[in-house]
Amino acid sequence: MSRNSRKRLLLLGGSVVVGVSAALLIGRAWPGRAPAVDDGVLEQRALHAAMAQIDAESRTLSAPPRQSAPVAPTAEAPGHAAVEAESIAPPAPAPPDGFSFVDAPLPMAKAPLPPDESLPAKEPNGMDWLGTAESLALVRRQADRAQRDWSFGWLRLAEDAPAGTVAAALRAHGGEVLGAAGNLARVRLPADDEQLRAVASLPFVAALGAMPTLRKLASMPSDTLAAPAGEQTPVLVTLMTDDADGRWRRALEDMGAAVGRFRPDIRVYAANADATALRAIAAADFVAAVHPVRVVRAAHDLAVPAMGADGLRDYRGSPGAFFGAAGASVPVGIMDTGLNVNHLDISSNRRSICGRNVQNLGAVPTEDDADLWLDSNGHGTHVAGTLLGNGYVDAQFAGVAPGVRHIRFAKVLNFDGGGSSLGIMSGMDYLAAPSSCAGAAARMPLIVNMSLSADGRLFQGVDAEERKIDGIVWAHRQLYVAVQGNADVHGFSSYSAAKNTLAVGAVRNDGELALFSSRGPTADGRLAPQVVASGVLVRSAKGDGSEDGYLITSGTSMATPAVAGVAALLMDASAAHKRQPALVRARLMASAIKPDAWLAAPARFPAHNSDGPGELHGQYGLGKVSAHTSVLNRNAADGWLSGSGVSEPRGGEYAWQDIVVPAGASRLDLVLTWDEPPAEPVGRVVLNDLDLWLDAGADCGSGACGEHSSRSRKDNVEWIIVRNPAPG
Repeated sequence: MSRNSRKRLLLLGGSVVVGVSAALLIGRAWPGRAPAVDDGVLEQRALHAAMAQIDAESRTLSAPPRQSAPVAPTAEAPGHAAVEAESIAPPAPAPPDGFSFVDAPLPMAKAPLPPDESLPAKEPNGMDWLGTAESLALVRRQADRAQRDWSFGWLRLAEDAPAGTVAAALRAHGGEVLGAAGNLARVRLPADDEQLRAVASLPFVAALGAMPTLRKLASMPSDTLAAPAGEQTPVLVTLMTDDADGRWRRALEDMGAAVGRFRPDIRVYAANADATALRAIAAADFVAAVHPVRVVRAAHDLAVPAMGADGLRDYRGSPGAFFGAAGASVPVGIMDTGLNVNHLDISSNRRSICGRNVQNLGAVPTEDDADLWLDSNGHGTHVAGTLLGNGYVDAQFAGVAPGVRHIRFAKVLNFDGGGSSLGIMSGMDYLAAPSSCAGAAARMPLIVNMSLSADGRLFQGVDAEERKIDGIVWAHRQLYVAVQGNADVHGFSSYSAAKNTLAVGAVRNDGELALFSSRGPTADGRLAPQVVASGVLVRSAKGDGSEDGYLITSGTSMATPAVAGVAALLMDASAAHKRQPALVRARLMASAIKPDAWLAAPARFPAHNSDGPGELHGQYGLGKVSAHTSVLNRNAADGWLSGSGVSEPRGGEYAWQDIVVPAGASRLDLVLTWDEPPAEPVGRVVLNDLDLWLDAGADCGSGACGEHSSRSRKDNVEWIIVRNPAPG
């Protein structure tokens, strides 16, 4: 019997870039070094450095932060240089015998959504204050304090609100739409009671009001708010609007804060303030939220064969030279402690290695921290070696993508392995732009590895750092690969809570979960980690000036570059995956190895995301990444096939694609994920609501229908797993 399986995506408004991947299994089976400094000391050093940076920036007002220029290791270093002549162009990668590279993604067909097709409105996330009488009264009180006839506030739109009508109607009542994320808008509201009631009664307005002061401080530690007067702490202040003329900077300074750099992409000022100033800042109507500057740590607590990467390339005896799919066409970026360019596995056979030192800005760094290419800690070099080390010294210790030719590095952590979120955001800015050094062509990394974390249990993806990553991915189409963290059940990384990242947990080479690997889901119930990879007893290049040494260490820091390396192999083998981060995430999740024992326990590993991730998802995500199944197809009795699709549906559209299931398939794995703009610091992090449907026979009609579905109301990852699917 010939049957088609069609998956359908549903989007009710908004703007997204969708990636869908399907994997068919044809009988395939399941195949650190500790910081030298006490955590309390490390935290104090990082916070003092952040405060010194903010103080220095506050004295120069809006001047750009002090940063070292892009630097390359010099040719004086014995035996290697930053930019080497390329005598022979690398051959186009070819798959091993008996395999083929995965196909380029197909554009998905789109059609209008049936007019009666709708979903119930999402419940507001932590916004029970919006629309209350007190929140409306607060609009008027804020305007009085500021001596204006208007005040900043929030407006939640009805699901079917027409954007143009909203802006025009609000202007007619003396208001203004400043920006929107999903159905939540930042607005300027009239303080006049009659006008305010008129706005509240508009048919497209579900609720409006001003946020209470304490809600703006919800993420601040209670001991910080109870600290004595004059005891300052570094914070990130998100504004309701931009600050082109500096008026809000001056207002923050008048409240007693030292105000540093402004990041216009997320409307955030860094500031030093004591408890009294923090309360005054939070009470100001032009402030949307106040978050602490977080302390970030390197997340470190025979990965290449375990990841299946060694089967994709061929070593022919020339030191550091690999042929096949090895990542040669994919520039990569890393944020970490430093990069030891003396090591031959790092520096040989590259076209360019460029970087910038962004940690400890405004402070007086040690000699170790001041040198971009000195990595006394060794963490950054170990991470780089796992991702792209080329085995020049010893081929058996080559990284997952040894052919990478262009490296971009941001030094964001000090020699203790600590830093602050200020340096991390500066590192993101550096890696988001093309950069060059020593005559090399400017390159922007397509993949950015983040083997660092600030751990906690309350991250929902709406704080400044997560919104920064989401904005970078949305604007620049880079794949961000982030650690899940090393806090076991006690916390997970803030960066893994960003909706547009790929969060990675750690397992042993045999697939068993590493005891240190942080568990998910995120605080708002989204899938995290999304995948796992080998991260225990990983041998990689040694830092601290070593030319040929190796070091064994463990951590999600080691698992994350292994996954970033597999992504580089995928982009190298199939160029259509470049600058398609959602598609790459979907493929890595769909093709990840999932033991039969998981699938036999649907309560712990649900076959869809309609009711949220299960217990095993919180440990392993959707499985262990495999370079073989991610990058290759094997159309044989013991093999697998995969395909993918991409779409950019608009409001009122759905997208679909046919899948032909071969005879003998033991499993069909479908994964949908999408990128979207960053959320606001309040409300839900995922702005759009797409569903995944699987319709056997493509006979259920148009719109949302089918025998299988995944319909999460809060996640931007949907999956469907079907065991023993019917052929056709």
